[in-house]
Amino acid sequence: MKVEQIQTPRDAVDVEDLAQQHHDEFGTSREFDRNAVGRACFQCCQDKARKYLNCWVAYDDAGQPVGYLAGTIRNSFYSNRDYAVQEMWFVVPRARGTRASIELLLQFERWALLHRVERIYMQVEHDADDSLVQKILRLMSRLGYRTQGYIAVKVPTYNANKELDNDRSTHRGVGAVTEHTAQ
Repeated sequence: MKVEQIQTPRDAVDVEDLAQQHHDEFGTSREFDRNAVGRACFQCCQDKARKYLNCWVAYDDAGQPVGYLAGTIRNSFYSNRDYAVQEMWFVVPRARGTRASIELLLQFERWALLHRVERIYMQVEHDADDSLVQKILRLMSRLGYRTQGYIAVKVPTYNANKELDNDRSTHRGVGAVTEHTAQ
C-alpha cells in the first residue's frame, strides 16, 4: 500500500471515482457533482506549493485506489495562525482496517505541520454505521486527537426538498435506499 499526493489528471480521476463511492455509501441526501471534485483536484494540482488545498490517494499493492483524503488550510478568525481542516476522508470497505486510513491521515498531518498550523481538525460526519464511527474515533484518539464540541447542521428552506432523511449529519440514515443501491 502506498499513499501519493495527487499530481496528474489520472490521479484526479481516481479521486473522482473514490468520491463517487463515498457519496454512494454515505451521502445520498447531499448534492454531489463529480465535476466539482475534478475542479478541486485541478485547482489543487495547479498550486505547486499546496498552501491552501491538498489531496492524497491511497493505492493497494495492485495499484488500485482504495481511499482519499482532501484537506484545506484556512486562516484563523482569532489569531494570525492557520488551521488545517480535513474536508473529505474515505476508504473503501475492503481496505478498512488496513493502514490506508492511517497513512492518509499521516500525510495530511505532515502537510499541516509543514505549514505550521495552529490546529488540525478532523471530522466524522456520518451516522450510518455507529461501529465504523467508533472505530474512526478510536483511531484518531490513538493518533493524539480528542473530540471537542459538536457539529450542528441546518438545511436552508430553499434546499429542504433535497433533504431525504433526518440524521444528524445530512448523510443517509441506516438502510436508506438510493438509486445506485436499488439497481
